[in-house]
Amino acid sequence: MQQKILIASNSRQLIETLRTALEARGHEALAAYGPGEALKRLDERVFHLLIAGGDIVAKKGQKFLQTVEHRFPRLPLIRLEAPSARAMGSYPVLHSREINRLLHQADALLGPARPAHGPPPEFSGPQDGLLGESAAIGKLRHTLLEVARTDATVLLKGETGTGKKLAARFLHANSPRAAAPLVTVNCGALAPSLLESELFGHEKGSFTGAHQQKLGKFEYAAGGTLFLDEIGEFSAELQTRMLRVIDDREFERVGGNRTLDVKCRIIAASHIDFEQAMAEGRFREDLFHRLNVIAIEVPPLRDRRDDIPLLVDHFLAEKAARHGKPPLRPTDELLRQLMDHPWPGNVRELENILERAAVLATAPRLSRVDLSGPAARAPRPARPRDLPDDLFDRPLKAFRGRVLEIQEGEYFHRLLGRHRGHITRAAAAAGIDRKTFYRKIRRYGIDPGRYKKRPRL
Repeated sequence: MQQKILIASNSRQLIETLRTALEARGHEALAAYGPGEALKRLDERVFHLLIAGGDIVAKKGQKFLQTVEHRFPRLPLIRLEAPSARAMGSYPVLHSREINRLLHQADALLGPARPAHGPPPEFSGPQDGLLGESAAIGKLRHTLLEVARTDATVLLKGETGTGKKLAARFLHANSPRAAAPLVTVNCGALAPSLLESELFGHEKGSFTGAHQQKLGKFEYAAGGTLFLDEIGEFSAELQTRMLRVIDDREFERVGGNRTLDVKCRIIAASHIDFEQAMAEGRFREDLFHRLNVIAIEVPPLRDRRDDIPLLVDHFLAEKAARHGKPPLRPTDELLRQLMDHPWPGNVRELENILERAAVLATAPRLSRVDLSGPAARAPRPARPRDLPDDLFDRPLKAFRGRVLEIQEGEYFHRLLGRHRGHITRAAAAAGIDRKTFYRKIRRYGIDPGRYKKRPRL
């Protein structure tokens, strides 16, 4: 297998010199011209070695190096420590003896041709964020590895915050398409009209504001993987169009007549109850069966509690490095507290809590964290009977004078209940856009998923 090496530096001359030498030796060398770009590439692809030079290894680059060591502890790293005369991107052409020394060092670190920042040898691909040693996560990893080798359409199911996006990354990174892009679309964050253009692109003049041609995500993902997150939020029109895309493997841009081929693998994910959504007519049954070729359930954190200590160590190290804090370690008391928590928000909730704790930490050892979350800090909502029924039949602004700050949380609770957790319909009923609606419910710690199975109020 060809070894993949990432060269990270602010010096284009250094990168090109090293890339030429490494490619001549049979390696695949990619460039990153800053720490942000380097971390993005490391998240998207599997690398066997990182070579960092220039400002990236200077004093102000130490935060980047700490982040890499915490997030990719198995990734070999070569630091090109340069004299001050070579700093700020002014590297001269390296002497042949320096290049040969680096190549020998790279050969020694690369060893067998396998992903160095991946899991132990018994796995054929990288963990890529799927941290854990529990039986539940082991089963998930094994299933993903088996499916990754195929080109089948995958539907990832699971509660909010379980890590469906990480599972999609794992599938892509271990697939034959790993060298091509992984393109992610958050289907729940865009209005249906915008989502259609985002997915399929549009031609110039196809609608007001379309001043030039735009390529869609299906085109950007050519040769790679398209990950459709929260596909349960698709409108009826988009569901119909997606049905044809999957069946015929072709599509047209909005306002265009040219038929384009689908050249990517499709991975979809959602936390909705598809059986209920189909029974209520909110999701097409034929589309579900086409997406559900391979269904994989991502387990909630409560079913993999054995992984909590490992996740705690990982998040504390990552968040401390990100916010410039000294290394943080959990006490046994903290671990007991976290093991006993029900984790309705799953791994995402754990990560957010530990980031808040890392920012506020005043000692290197954490003994307790605040598990109350944003809901406990929000104003206490009024009881349902305090809100008139006609409030939910007109937009929010029509009743702004009657919905006080202390009642607004209950308003959104009741509104989501009426619309069974459907964000688009609830936002339309409130007369606000989806982005504002999401901001409001996050403020009150409201999870729309809890209303999916509730009867209409």
